[in-house]
Amino acid sequence: MDYDLDAMDMDILLGAQDLLKARWGELVDGYLEDAATYLEALKKGVADNDSDVISFNAHSLKSSSNGLGIIGVGEIAGAIENGVRDAAEEGTSISHLGDLVPLLDDAFQRAIPKLRATIEEGADE
Repeated sequence: MDYDLDAMDMDILLGAQDLLKARWGELVDGYLEDAATYLEALKKGVADNDSDVISFNAHSLKSSSNGLGIIGVGEIAGAIENGVRDAAEEGTSISHLGDLVPLLDDAFQRAIPKLRATIEEGADE
């Protein structure tokens, strides 16, 4: 499957920004910190072949990303989460999910400057 690493739903993102106004910067900073933590834990889970760690962190990253409109990150994290579930149901290996981690990392790295720019834009208003 092809993923759009840059995909963002600006309606969701701008809606959240408008709703939170002055607290938007705090939310973005919190998201970036939490997402980095989830991503590192997910990488460790893949290295350790620990499906519970992978599933928990992929789900957390998917949910928080989709909630802010960071669709590229959310879709890849969701694919990893679903891959763990499917492997458990089918009794197959999860090793192939490691192939998605560099894509997830890339999508997250691409989202960082875009999110930071929304803080700067909000400060200008």
